[in-house]
Amino acid sequence: MLPPPLWMLLWCAMASVALVRAQPPAQTFFPAALPLSIRSPHMSVWYASSNGSQPMSHSWPAFWGLQSIMGWSGKIRVDGQTFAWMGADQAPPNVTNVTNVQLTPTRTIFTMQAGPMNVTITFLSPIEPSDWVLQSLPFSYVSFEATALDGQPHSIQVYSDISAEWLSGDRSSLVKWSSQSTSGSRYHEIDLQTPQPFVEINHQAQDGKAYYAMANTAGMTWQIDQDVTSRGQFASHGSLTNTFSTSFASISPVFTVYGISVDLGTIQSTSAPVTWAVGYVRNPTIQYTTADGITEKLSPYFVTQYGTNVGAAIDAVTAGYPDALQRAIAFDEAIIGNASKISPHYVDLVSLGLRQTMGSLDITVPTSSDGTPNASDVRIFMKDVGASSPSGRVSPVERIYAALPALLYVNASLIKPLLAPLLDAQDFLTDVPYAAQDLGAAYPNATGARGSAAQGIEQTGNMLISLYAHARYSGDGSLISEHYNLTKRWADYLVANSLTPNNQMTADDEGNANMTNLAIKGIIGVKAMAEISRALGQDVDAQQYDSHASALVGSWQSLATSADQNHILGFYGNQQSWALMYNIYADRLLGTNIVSQMLLQGETAFYQDLLQSSRPYGIPLDTAIGEVTSIAWQMFTAAIVQDDSVRNSFIDGVWARANDNLTVGTFPDAYDPSTGAIQSGTAGPATGGIYSLLALKRIAHDHISLSNKTISASPPSTLGGSGPGGQSGDGGNNETRNSKVSVGAIVGGVVGGIGALAIVGLGVFLFLRKRRRHDMLEEDEKIEAMQDPHRPTLSPYMYSPADTLPHSYGPPLAPMDSGTFGHPNASSTERIGSNSLLVPELARDPLISRQSSKERERERNTRLQYAASASGSSNTGTASSRDPLSPGRTQFSSSGSRSGASGTTGTSLSPTDVLGLRAEVENLRRVMQEIRADRLEPPPEYAG
Repeated sequence: MLPPPLWMLLWCAMASVALVRAQPPAQTFFPAALPLSIRSPHMSVWYASSNGSQPMSHSWPAFWGLQSIMGWSGKIRVDGQTFAWMGADQAPPNVTNVTNVQLTPTRTIFTMQAGPMNVTITFLSPIEPSDWVLQSLPFSYVSFEATALDGQPHSIQVYSDISAEWLSGDRSSLVKWSSQSTSGSRYHEIDLQTPQPFVEINHQAQDGKAYYAMANTAGMTWQIDQDVTSRGQFASHGSLTNTFSTSFASISPVFTVYGISVDLGTIQSTSAPVTWAVGYVRNPTIQYTTADGITEKLSPYFVTQYGTNVGAAIDAVTAGYPDALQRAIAFDEAIIGNASKISPHYVDLVSLGLRQTMGSLDITVPTSSDGTPNASDVRIFMKDVGASSPSGRVSPVERIYAALPALLYVNASLIKPLLAPLLDAQDFLTDVPYAAQDLGAAYPNATGARGSAAQGIEQTGNMLISLYAHARYSGDGSLISEHYNLTKRWADYLVANSLTPNNQMTADDEGNANMTNLAIKGIIGVKAMAEISRALGQDVDAQQYDSHASALVGSWQSLATSADQNHILGFYGNQQSWALMYNIYADRLLGTNIVSQMLLQGETAFYQDLLQSSRPYGIPLDTAIGEVTSIAWQMFTAAIVQDDSVRNSFIDGVWARANDNLTVGTFPDAYDPSTGAIQSGTAGPATGGIYSLLALKRIAHDHISLSNKTISASPPSTLGGSGPGGQSGDGGNNETRNSKVSVGAIVGGVVGGIGALAIVGLGVFLFLRKRRRHDMLEEDEKIEAMQDPHRPTLSPYMYSPADTLPHSYGPPLAPMDSGTFGHPNASSTERIGSNSLLVPELARDPLISRQSSKERERERNTRLQYAASASGSSNTGTASSRDPLSPGRTQFSSSGSRSGASGTTGTSLSPTDVLGLRAEVENLRRVMQEIRADRLEPPPEYAG
């Protein structure tokens, strides 16, 4: 037997090893603000950790703008001494030292030392994308765990409370409260005495109820009283009085707090976490005006399970913490595992950004006059959280587009009810050819579609891309079937206006002429329409839009490429210009691949040089906008470059900004790449663009992965056909095709200028022949169109039982495999589209009226001259407010009236004449280039 001193040394050594192993990895990521509770647009609470602020143990959490304190306190009492682990009291107790902070997609985990105790505080904001009851419950958790550092037992009590600051941005508001006990829980309910429905003050809603709750636990006590009274009671006695004051008052200056404490007794470590649940519930949630002018008050989706019985919902929340934690851990590990295959910095970014995107959403349902919810009519609304407008826009289309990768990644089925209200509002606006920008200027009031001709290309491209992405990755073709006429109207607008964007603006407030990045978004939108048509079995339309997209992209490539053929210009003809070509990401996401690999290789090399001399936080959007960049757009660009080192340089720039805690504020959408100063969108949804890389990856056998599905939908009923319209075919192939060219078979045809000229001449001949055929058929087509003047009746898509989730509640979602979170199985990549090998007819432009031959010739000459001089066009335009209804913009009305629409007349560029000819020649020229390149070396595969 070893002598006692040696036993003691051995025990101490073992205890030290165990403690080291239990410690989290050293912190290397220090954001300026850390998410604590983010569950809805009006429940977004952060801890500001920026330089100069107090540690969390001596500071107050704040609402997302960090201007409004959200009273939230936490304390531990160790052997009669009280330590604060959250909150800044007037007379603070002993100091608790924060030793580590970890971030995951759903959790923020603080490690602290309180005297002899090692304390772990976990803030969990659940993300439940495949269970919409749970996802719509606006509750989060904070849990406490402790272990003695000296291996000795200690008397431990723990306490936490919230204040009525959670209720209103007007701190003079009068509040009332109560404390309730159920069979499973104790909860405090706080309410405004005079709530104001659908009103915000300082971004906080004025019509919600706040809750603080805990599952019934041995040693639990509670109290509602003034802050100094309740907290003083705990500090002196380690317990509360189980009473509440009835002196209802204003939020401030006399702060009433709602506390719950637990006496754990004398322990060495906690056997299970002590967990509080905090919630902020608004019912109704959204005031929604339908297309026919009816105003509906929509409720949170969880009422389909719990009705108005909030107590039952709270019981489910408090009892469900162990399972919620296990799901969160599995969810986090799957995302982090995939992100770690890219880079450690990328892991940090995906861990910080997802809660912002998911927390911007409200999942709602209508209810009947007797309060019965309609679970089959789900609508999701996004708030433009962090926007400069007073209350934030409703379902801003460009933010949805930016967040698309994250939504597709966690569950593509979320996108249908998010887009559906936008589509419903525009179906009958037949004289508005472009898509709206949002559904209102002041969340939570969805007053109807608001649009601007100036952002016609931007938002129309965003909508068509998002629609096809949803169908492609969920397999649900109901949206594209139900709104097929609307999507065609939008696609025709893009055909006529995309190539040379004039009098057009981006969502980043750029209005310069001939923006190459904006043009390619519109062209990809046209190609997306071709795939939508193909998926629905509308082969004639698919061929038409394929032809349009081919002609447009050929002309775009000739106009957009620099004179040295090394990179893409920011603006046609401006050889000193460049831009982040983030809109090409949609081409890769949709598998349309209309932008050549060779062009992307040149752009990658250009970015590599640019990044070496760039700003510390990334690259500006382009040469014209000044010192502004976007997290989402940089990450979109990172996903399309063809070299991993360049990709990682983009990631590192965004990470450096996220890790900059010298700049006060929550994680922004847009910022200055030189200084890091926030430009817009703090804590906003666009950070979902960080998931652009994960959304492109195809990792078999991982828990979370993304693959395209066969689209199932009823075809538009008046357009022929029956049954599902999605066949297997090349249209949906998700991978880049590297076709092999037999060099020996074409050497004779490519050697010398004579062979090249012969090919060009043949292209011209074929184009002119197709042109003549088009002119002959045009009159017959017009007659046929006149015989069917009515809009077709569209058939709704119905889910089959196999497509529904194995839940007792919740909407039908995308098919899912066992053990996943509703994500498609990446091991089977299905193709979307048609197997048709028909040669497409030359597409016609429905926005160009029939003209005499002399008029057509005159117009053709004018366009040729314009196209030839496009490179010299001046980059002019005026910036405007991000509010889409700044001067010169348009409010959509139910009658479809509008002002300022452009690009819908016969003077618009059309691929049916000069673009078709240009595309024939340009494509032949590029085929020759690619053949020569293939003879030297095949392009590298992008493995990232």
